[in-house]
Amino acid sequence: MSNVLSRTVAFATLGLAACTQPSADAPQEQASASAGVTPASSAKLWNNGTARPLDIQVAHQNGTVLQLTSLQSRPTDTAVGLRVINGRDRDVDLNQFPSNRTSYLLLETGERLYLSPPASNPSLSIPAGQTFEGELVFLGRLEPVNAAVLVLNENHTSDNQYSTTPGFRVDLPVKDAAQ
Repeated sequence: MSNVLSRTVAFATLGLAACTQPSADAPQEQASASAGVTPASSAKLWNNGTARPLDIQVAHQNGTVLQLTSLQSRPTDTAVGLRVINGRDRDVDLNQFPSNRTSYLLLETGERLYLSPPASNPSLSIPAGQTFEGELVFLGRLEPVNAAVLVLNENHTSDNQYSTTPGFRVDLPVKDAAQ
């Protein structure tokens, strides 16, 4: 295999700070809370919203290695830290059909938190011989659950050595997180 180049690229990030409401809205939030509406900031978050380090590695037959490094539930999204090593001599896509919602977190309830791919790379393309590190952002908060699966490229093969669109299904260790 050729010399593997390392580059750091954030797959997806959300600029939530730019979307915060002015402090004048605080009375409105209090009124909503008294009316039985739960603001997103007080909703139950998996692991109390604290990032949890992960050490999960899954290798695809085509030479792509997926390493999950962290998991965090936030008020409006869920972030999965990862490193992807493309050991192939061709580019790979981890989200081949971004408009079809084929990448998501599948929860035990059947709910899906869909990937919010970056506009600059919606297919999550990784050039041949490159290593990328960043986080995947999924729409919606991860609440306390006993089981969750990361799905990338749903309905794509997980064992075809010639695939440029590797399918991954990775069980996430969510059961024993502090609630």
